[in-house]
Amino acid sequence: MDLAKPILQWSEFDAVCKLTLEKVAPRLLLPLQSEGRILKPCLVHGDCWDGNTAMDTRTGEAFVFDASSFYGHNEYDTGNWRAPRHRLSNKAYIRNYKKNFPVSEPEDDWDARNLLYSLTFNIGNTIYVPGSSQRQVLFDDMTTLCQMFCPDNLNQEMEKLHKVGILDDEERATAGAKEVRSEEEEEAKEEKEEEEEEEEEEEEEEEEEKEL
Repeated sequence: MDLAKPILQWSEFDAVCKLTLEKVAPRLLLPLQSEGRILKPCLVHGDCWDGNTAMDTRTGEAFVFDASSFYGHNEYDTGNWRAPRHRLSNKAYIRNYKKNFPVSEPEDDWDARNLLYSLTFNIGNTIYVPGSSQRQVLFDDMTTLCQMFCPDNLNQEMEKLHKVGILDDEERATAGAKEVRSEEEEEAKEEKEEEEEEEEEEEEEEEEEKEL
């Protein structure tokens, strides 16, 4: 998220990022190891999607490649399957995955956790893939999570930004008015100086005529 902020330069995005990290992530991840539950880390692929999988044409065995592995929650890899741009977004893959790897408790949090895990992959797509259309999708997904788990905080942050936006507009309007007034004053000053010069010239001409 920190990598995306300076690239996107979007204040609303910054706000939902902050809430996602401070409110949503703890709400979804801490229960995995509370009330006596223990989450055993496993080696995850790190970038598991159909483009990084294949099948041996001779043996029929499936294999994966281009891994960026680490030890973590096994469900993390399925976050990348959520994106419609991948064939793995077909629900059949998730159904079969769950048959082999039971959903972690609390089971009711599965879909929200999956959405949370998808953010990393969509952030990467947004900032590294030219012409990516995931910018709005990413923002909408984080907003959805915030609406689910910290709606009051989300409303407060958006109201703050709205007020700042109004103030910014007022400041720009004030600055613009000052600039207009300054230009008008400068024009009036120039006109006055021109009039004074004309008067001086007329007086000089009159003096010359008298001398003649």
